[in-house]
Amino acid sequence: MDLAEKLKESGISLHSSAIAKIELRDVDRPRVIRLDEAQAIANLFGLLIDEMFDTEDQRIRSVGNRMRTWLERIIKEVEEEGSAINYEVEELISVSDPLDVEAVSNILVSEYFGSFVRSTTSDANNLLSQLRQPSRRAAIDWPHEVVNNADDSAEA
Repeated sequence: MDLAEKLKESGISLHSSAIAKIELRDVDRPRVIRLDEAQAIANLFGLLIDEMFDTEDQRIRSVGNRMRTWLERIIKEVEEEGSAINYEVEELISVSDPLDVEAVSNILVSEYFGSFVRSTTSDANNLLSQLRQPSRRAAIDWPHEVVNNADDSAEA
């Protein structure tokens, strides 16, 4: 009844018996929830509609998939742009006056930058590899098409 009253304040007229039918999804004919009702209920609980619908497994998969996509972008950026910059830094150092090599190396923090590019690429690839096969550590498998898409992106 409290929820029905709060929904009424939001402009949604929903009787408490209708709310009970929505909650009881195991009955023969559960009450279908309209989108505006779902949005109002989500707002009252400070949630997104997706968060009300998703199971914990679905949310874990969703976050895992977002992590994988993000890591793939990082790897591509670091491998391409980071390696290109590192190569340019090494070229600059190699053509510098021998007396200026140390100063140029220090200014461009060449040792640290090269190490950063290598370790970031390695760490991101390791994380991505672990995220591709979570069932090795847990009872969750990614949808087959997501795994194949990630593998295709990694091979490209």
